Amino acid sequence: MTVASLLGILTFLVGVPSVFLTLFSLPKLKNPLLALMAFSTCYVKKPFYQEIFFVAYRGVDRGFGVTVADLLFFGFFVWIIFGGSKEKIIWAPFNSLWWLALIIVSILSLVSSPVAYYGLFTLHKFVRGYVLYWVIVNLVRDREALKYVIYGLTAAVLFQTAVVIWAKYVTHTVVNRSLGLFPHPNTLAMYVDLIIPMLLALVLSDGFTGQWKKLASIAILGGLVCVIFTKSRAALIIAGAALGGATFLSIILKPTGKKIALAMVGFLLVDIIGLMAAPKIIERFQKAPEASELTRKYFNHAAHAMANDHLFGTGLNSYSWTLANTEYYWFVYAEERDSLADEEEFKETKMGQSRLGTAHHIYYLFAAETGWPGMIVFIIFLASYYFHNVILLFQSRDPFYQSVLLGLLVGFSTLHLQGLLEWIFRQTQVFFLFCLLSGLMVATGRIMKEAKS
Repeated sequence: MTVASLLGILTFLVGVPSVFLTLFSLPKLKNPLLALMAFSTCYVKKPFYQEIFFVAYRGVDRGFGVTVADLLFFGFFVWIIFGGSKEKIIWAPFNSLWWLALIIVSILSLVSSPVAYYGLFTLHKFVRGYVLYWVIVNLVRDREALKYVIYGLTAAVLFQTAVVIWAKYVTHTVVNRSLGLFPHPNTLAMYVDLIIPMLLALVLSDGFTGQWKKLASIAILGGLVCVIFTKSRAALIIAGAALGGATFLSIILKPTGKKIALAMVGFLLVDIIGLMAAPKIIERFQKAPEASELTRKYFNHAAHAMANDHLFGTGLNSYSWTLANTEYYWFVYAEERDSLADEEEFKETKMGQSRLGTAHHIYYLFAAETGWPGMIVFIIFLASYYFHNVILLFQSRDPFYQSVLLGLLVGFSTLHLQGLLEWIFRQTQVFFLFCLLSGLMVATGRIMKEAKS
């Protein structure tokens, strides 16, 4: 047990009671703390992240940890369980069955995994994600609470924009690809892409009032700047399509002259930003290494083979270990193998380590680690939320709720598209954000239903 581990455990044991005792004594702080919880999903970084256990591993999850978001949603969880919310508890929110199926198939994958304890890192995250989702569904009971969550997300995008601009133009610590306070530039891009379509849809429909309308508009442009500075080719295309799609659908659902005027001003600003960034964007597309694309294909071939060879996969969070320590290694070095004199010696070289990592395809990654059954469960799990979002959107009549649902639908679409190229869904910040937004979508549907009755 290290000092860091003890500090992490102590943080949790002190932090969670502090949150629910604060809520019991000052229940009016519920909505501000909801906003803080939404905001905190963007900052899973020391000193606001404490490791309880950590291993040097090239896979997705590398240990157990405690974030500010954990302290808040577990504090809310205890507060709700003990009747603090004064509302009827929704014990099994929408899609809970597929959450359970995802956890069960993950546990089954660990039965024969060579590094089963690595899988516990990710399983631990899945359980935490469900608690976050459960808390959002149970807490967001009215428009005011819904707005506070959106305020927190707006603040998160503004904060990351400030970090990106500060690092690039003030401290000059970033000279190539911006990553904000995330572990990778693509993570920043995906996080922002999930939020800004909803902000745009709300701005177009006058869903914000006062200063928040200005702040949301700045956040949309700031989020776009963040994506541009990440120089992620896929994220750039997806962000542009998301903003264009959100604008188009918003106008189609309820066309107004004001929306069209705002859209024209917005596209003008985007064009200006695009023209300023065009040289760097074009350079990024022209100089993108072919080896990187080839390695992605190798990863996917290896993942496909693992899924074919193991009914329940190689074990949750074991793809990277399996690739590095078994014959699947040669899926990424097939061309080099024929000319090697000593295979084991090659594996220890810099070149022999350069292509090891995680499958850059979220669906194939699940297939490799939990088998084809696990991938199917994961797809149904996602599709259930997606189609529920579509149904709620068509049922909505209130412009505010309609805009929230429209923005969420477009944001979820960016996540699914990015999943064909990345495993970012499994990173803590994006996974927590997905759980929060899914809860927000389900809660919005319930608020609409209650308003009709």
